[in-house]
Amino acid sequence: MNYNTVVVNRLTEKYGVTRRFVIMSLSGDRESEVSDAIAKDYRLMSKTIDNLLKTM
Repeated sequence: MNYNTVVVNRLTEKYGVTRRFVIMSLSGDRESEVSDAIAKDYRLMSKTIDNLLKTM
């Protein structure tokens, strides 16, 4: 699956983790509270961006 690079990069900054950790969290290969938070934030950020782009 292709992930939004801007969102992935922002999550690496926000959580202080590697890009690989973020991708593995999104794909379900990591299970922890941080991984769950990353996945939740990714969905929220992606949805927000998609909604914004629809209004343009």
